[in-house]
Amino acid sequence: MSFDGVWVVAMGIGYVDSVVVYNRYINGLMETETYFGTRFDNVRVELTQGANQKASGMENASVCVVKIPNSNLPKPYKAPEVWNDLTTDEMLESFTLDTEGKNFFVIVKKSELGVDIDVPTGLIDQDETKYPGGFFEYIKTKFGYAFSVDTVDVYTLIPRFEIGGR
Repeated sequence: MSFDGVWVVAMGIGYVDSVVVYNRYINGLMETETYFGTRFDNVRVELTQGANQKASGMENASVCVVKIPNSNLPKPYKAPEVWNDLTTDEMLESFTLDTEGKNFFVIVKKSELGVDIDVPTGLIDQDETKYPGGFFEYIKTKFGYAFSVDTVDVYTLIPRFEIGGR
């Protein structure tokens, strides 16, 4: 079996979950805060709090890891520096992964947790009247399983992104 064949089989096992990743953008001129939500299906979500805290000895270790295969990205990835300089329409057509921009993700489908929810995607304006306490807090309180992105890893042998959150 070729490497490609092995990769397809290996990436298919356990890659049945879904998340929505929210990229946060602050317009410096107008001081407005906007989120861009992208849904990723056929990913693997691992709740890792105990293992990561034991391995690292740190209480603030990632508590959730999402493995996103490069083979099923819903839109192109852009480096954070590039993504932040795009127009709104271009931001909607791509995504980024960044630990500095208060980005976050929410588990929207994971059968072991009994999670199968719909959350907003696309362009979401931060509106204090609609989202008291902020959009992240709103999602976390209303739906649960929301995590701020604290690590981003890119792997090439088995091409995938891994994002950790807490």
